Amino acid sequence: MEQHEYMDRARQYSTRLAMLSSNLTHWKKLPLLPSLTNQPHQVLASDPVPFADLQQVSRIAAYAFSALSQIRVDAKEELVVQFGIP
Repeated sequence: MEQHEYMDRARQYSTRLAMLSSNLTHWKKLPLLPSLTNQPHQVLASDPVPFADLQQVSRIAAYAFSALSQIRVDAKEELVVQFGIP
């Protein structure tokens, strides 16, 4: 792909993304920090999470991080995405 073709496609993608993102008005109406519960005092008064559960979650997260860090992409051809605009 030539430099000017790359720049043209990047410009097209940016224009299309700007057009599509301008239609997403419902995202602008969401509060910045959504409330996860209406009764936080019940959450704070509940029993703490067992230490074994915390260790298990930490171990699984470490395994997931290790797996994700070992992913390698073998590029065989140029990646060009066609956007389907209705």
